[in-house]
Amino acid sequence: MDGKQDTLQHHENVQVSYKYDSGFHGQYFEEFFGFNPYEYWPFRLIFILLGYATIVVPAYLVIRFVKKKYSENSVDFSSNFFRRFLKLFAIGTPEASFNLILSEGKCDDTKNLVNTRPGERNRSWLTRDGPILAFYFVGIQLNFVSMGFFQERIVTVGYPRVDNVLVVEPFGDAQFLVLVNRIVALVLCCLYFIHDYRNQPVHVPPLFKHSFCSLSNTLSSWCQYEALKFVSFPAMTVCKASKLIPTMLMGRIVRNKSYSARDYVTAVILVIGACSFFLSNQTDLKKSSSVTTISGIILMAGYLAFDSFTPNWQKKLFDCKPQVSKTQMMLGVNTFSAILCFGSLLEQGTLFSSIEYALSHDGFSRDLFLLSLSGACGQVFIYAIIKQFGPEVLAVIMTLRQIFSIVLSSLYFSHPLSITEKLIISHRTPSWLLQDGFEGWWEKRTYRLVVLI
Repeated sequence: MDGKQDTLQHHENVQVSYKYDSGFHGQYFEEFFGFNPYEYWPFRLIFILLGYATIVVPAYLVIRFVKKKYSENSVDFSSNFFRRFLKLFAIGTPEASFNLILSEGKCDDTKNLVNTRPGERNRSWLTRDGPILAFYFVGIQLNFVSMGFFQERIVTVGYPRVDNVLVVEPFGDAQFLVLVNRIVALVLCCLYFIHDYRNQPVHVPPLFKHSFCSLSNTLSSWCQYEALKFVSFPAMTVCKASKLIPTMLMGRIVRNKSYSARDYVTAVILVIGACSFFLSNQTDLKKSSSVTTISGIILMAGYLAFDSFTPNWQKKLFDCKPQVSKTQMMLGVNTFSAILCFGSLLEQGTLFSSIEYALSHDGFSRDLFLLSLSGACGQVFIYAIIKQFGPEVLAVIMTLRQIFSIVLSSLYFSHPLSITEKLIISHRTPSWLLQDGFEGWWEKRTYRLVVLI
């Protein structure tokens, strides 16, 4: 941020420079102010938010209008497809809620638990939910460790041009990566939704509620990609491993979930470990400007805030009766995310330049597709874990996968780990595994299995 281009220095003698397309807004700034605002991440964020606003504000006005007409009962929303869609978007189908709750038979499981002995209940849980959680755990590790690898590969390593392999150019538009990721996830979700359409429940909540977690999910992904330009991947992953605290705080705000003082104290201890790892990496950070270091910290803080809101809001939707299916959740979130990213990129004038880069650089499209595919498959496991076990279990599992991401990144990209960093990892590994041993959480059998895994 302190020059005319963002710089990233992960290795001792290697520096990657990012050059950005000026876009529509940048052309005016360069003409009147003499600089390209797209070379500074705060301006890029502002333009992204302005692009989102051109979609969010009209949608908000439509929602207000539909709710007013629905409360006045002055419009027949069942008369045609367009009106039915408006009602589903702004109001949902509240009239179906009561009948669906009765048809769920939600008391069946509790009856079975009451009629069984405690020992039998524990064994039935272990045989029923244990293998499922283990399967989710493995799926998360495989997909998101791969996703983290391709993230760093795309953001920190340039790609040779097709017409001249000696010219290696980096890719700098993080929002385009988010767009392609959401499009691939949306295509896979639509194919499965069409196949399983008859088994999908009635979508009772209004569709616009998916936009909240969609917006936070998109911004968290953008912050994550941008942060990789300022901090090393190992430092970033260990900081991400401390997202348990913001997840707990967001759980308190969004879902009114309470935690004991011991829970917070244990989480704070884990954060101290992450910070010590980050500070131990100062030998690399000193070679970049203090502004660059601050930029990385701010972007990581933004990632943690947005990323902790997303699963808590999704869990809130899942807890509504009747429940939203995982397919409906994935379809709604990725639809809104794709619309927001596409609209913002189109308004900024950077969409076609990103497509041109993908077509003119060897290997970029392949890595981008693999990144998006692993992210799309990972979403399936994320929604399944949130729905069945809650966002806290997801935070723990995502924390554990940081260990594998750090090891893979250090081996492939030659990130040097100091003795202090290795000691911190070896110290934090058992603490990560034991962080579910919170007094209140340990009584929930779900977390015992996470520790065993």
